[in-house]
Amino acid sequence: MGDLHGDLGHALQAFRAFADRSVHVIVQLGDWGVLWPGRTWQIDLNKISRALGRHQMTMFFLDGNHDWHPKLLEYPVDPDGMRWITANIAHLPRGYRAQIGGRSTLAALGGANSIDRELRKEGISWWPEEQITEGDLRRLGTERADVLVGHEAPLMDEPDLDRRARDLGFSTGDIRYAAESRGMFRRAVLQTRPQLTLGGHYHHFHDQVLTVPGASYLTRVVVLDMNGKNRVNLAILDTATLGLEFLYRNGAPVVPDAHEPERTDDGRPGS
Repeated sequence: MGDLHGDLGHALQAFRAFADRSVHVIVQLGDWGVLWPGRTWQIDLNKISRALGRHQMTMFFLDGNHDWHPKLLEYPVDPDGMRWITANIAHLPRGYRAQIGGRSTLAALGGANSIDRELRKEGISWWPEEQITEGDLRRLGTERADVLVGHEAPLMDEPDLDRRARDLGFSTGDIRYAAESRGMFRRAVLQTRPQLTLGGHYHHFHDQVLTVPGASYLTRVVVLDMNGKNRVNLAILDTATLGLEFLYRNGAPVVPDAHEPERTDDGRPGS
């Protein structure tokens, strides 16, 4: 699941779509937003936990840039490396690793930089802990991972991203700050050499195969869209083949021709 932004209606509909396909484990890719200052997050958290329980599901989520980082850090990390928020919801800290499908390794690296940082208030709607740090990269390590999940994506610095940001009124400094976390995540890709990366953050669906500069291997980069009725926010990962099936939140499949990964060798998004 891509960005959720605390949208309970979206989550509940998505759970039903996953349940119809016998999915029991959900990985949400940051900007979860259920824990958030000033909202009745305990009530929202209970609603999501009960809905997961009805479907016999467990949700694991990464921290994005729009998540309440100090609150997350109040929850202890268990011996398996996770922060359990409820009995069926856990946060995956940066650098977390696990085996999936019996033979593949999944690594997690949350965090991203907010392009709208100047419009937010520190400690209320923005936290400096959003940034991917050198320590995070050290915890991630250099052992290969088949799948790297994050909030960010290893998209290259490319004109369309910057142009859209300028059109929205963001300054050169805002754009540069946002680009810094893309650079950090590209370093994570170089460290872990994944076959597949999954992320969110950009509120736009991407599916491309690229060669990361400085690397000699191909990585499929998938960016899921944000919450919303007609957005490609859901995907089902076949842990045996690492293939993906994309869905809208009502369970309708995305037309295959619309999501064939496009090959690019220079690191630019193919669509």
